[in-house]
Amino acid sequence: MTRRNIIIDCDPGIDDVLAILLALANQDKLNILGVTTVAGNQTLEKVTSNLLKLYTYLGVKTETASGSVKPLIRELRVGTVHGETGLGDFEFPQPEIELNSTNAVTFIYDKIMQSKEKVTLVPIGPLTNIGLLLSTFPEVKEKIELISLMGGSIFTGNITSKAEFNIYVDPEAAKIVFNSGVPIVMSGLEVTHKACINKSEIRDLMNSQGKVSKMCGEIINYYFKLEKVTEDKMTPIHDACSIMYLLYPEIFEYKYMQIDVDCSEGYNRGMTVADTRDWIKYDNYNTKALLNVDRDVFSRILLNAIYKLDNL
Repeated sequence: MTRRNIIIDCDPGIDDVLAILLALANQDKLNILGVTTVAGNQTLEKVTSNLLKLYTYLGVKTETASGSVKPLIRELRVGTVHGETGLGDFEFPQPEIELNSTNAVTFIYDKIMQSKEKVTLVPIGPLTNIGLLLSTFPEVKEKIELISLMGGSIFTGNITSKAEFNIYVDPEAAKIVFNSGVPIVMSGLEVTHKACINKSEIRDLMNSQGKVSKMCGEIINYYFKLEKVTEDKMTPIHDACSIMYLLYPEIFEYKYMQIDVDCSEGYNRGMTVADTRDWIKYDNYNTKALLNVDRDVFSRILLNAIYKLDNL
């Protein structure tokens, strides 16, 4: 089986960690050319440190690079649900490894151009690095198979009533990506809010003696410290959808749509504007929007991947 070449662009972030782990557990299917960071869930310094701490904890290494410290033209607005460090309150070891590059854009460019096969980009944070890549080096488009991104929404937002966080942080970069002509698979809030694991599954992880599974349980459980917990409460693992789609596309429901990004300063800033009119037909839709996922299968695959990594 030919492995798919991927580059993950992220802002770790609890759910970013789960997405990275899912990829690491499936390296028989995914060839991870590199992992790059972008400011988003926290500052670039913190999210880059989080990536290197994770790799130190796991004892694994793919090539890494840090990227943009802020959006293209706006001031950075960091997230809040991931805590002060971006990884809840779990105590990771200090990094014992170094970055391969401090310029994610040229790092990604070089990886794409050096690859004999096309490369899939998996951006699961703000799209600043990818927007810069596509506008600075448009020749890479021909060598990108697709962009499987986590971000956006069709009907409602989370950071505002209209906008999802990743797109809201840097709408100008997102607009470049959606209008690039590169095939896009969008894991927006419609699908990621259904890609959940429940409190019982998290409790099992926390009670595990496995190094990776126990860590995952503790960092995911941080979400539940932010709100009242009930036994049947579930929490989305947003970013893992973009990796899961590459591995098991058959568990998702989708619709091809034309999507643009609102870059205004007003109420709709960061909104992914989807044309939902069934009677309007485009010659080429720019986005495959994922709308639903089999929750039980998603959870089973993700949890199996986590437990598999206990044997690293």
